[in-house]
Amino acid sequence: MTVHKVTAFITRIGPEGQPQLLLFQHPQAGVQIPAGTVDEGEDWQTAVLREAREETGLTQLTIQRYLGRIENELAPDERILNRDSQILSQPDEQAIPFQPLFTRGNTFKIGQQNGRFRQITYLEYDRLPDPQAITLYINGWLPEASLSQHKTRLYVHLLCQETTPDRWSLPGDNNHIFAPFWANLQPKPAVVAPQDRWLDDVYHKLLSER
Repeated sequence: MTVHKVTAFITRIGPEGQPQLLLFQHPQAGVQIPAGTVDEGEDWQTAVLREAREETGLTQLTIQRYLGRIENELAPDERILNRDSQILSQPDEQAIPFQPLFTRGNTFKIGQQNGRFRQITYLEYDRLPDPQAITLYINGWLPEASLSQHKTRLYVHLLCQETTPDRWSLPGDNNHIFAPFWANLQPKPAVVAPQDRWLDDVYHKLLSER
């Protein structure tokens, strides 16, 4: 099973006539591009508008065009979760689960296989301190059937049809506060890895649609 991801490149013409890209400041993960997972039974058009709304608060967005894709972002030792699941402490369906519930679209490093289960490791980092700090580490087990080997990312260009301030804030996931802001497309804005590569992939296409 392939798990699809979407990335929303939201643009507008700024007050001085310059093209701008909407980014947001995550309190732990740095400057990001709105992105997320296509839910089961959801088409990518609905997913990209939903993810953009959830991470920016914008509701008046239109799809300008599909910009391309990455066929598989996973390394050989990675798997992506294809259903909401809790990580188990042992390779047994009756084992004590770890908190929290992990949603479809999370990526894990994999280890040994034991019957129908796969050992996995999950890490979260606070990217802003120097050096980076690990904020969550879990080593446990998941059913092999809940893990997929293929993750495809779709790039989509959206146009903002509403008037906004240059910067604002809204509640995000895990009790975080997201701070969307408009950045000039020239020079190319800096975003966290691997999203800098996503922007590289579509940068000239975005500039050509001025």
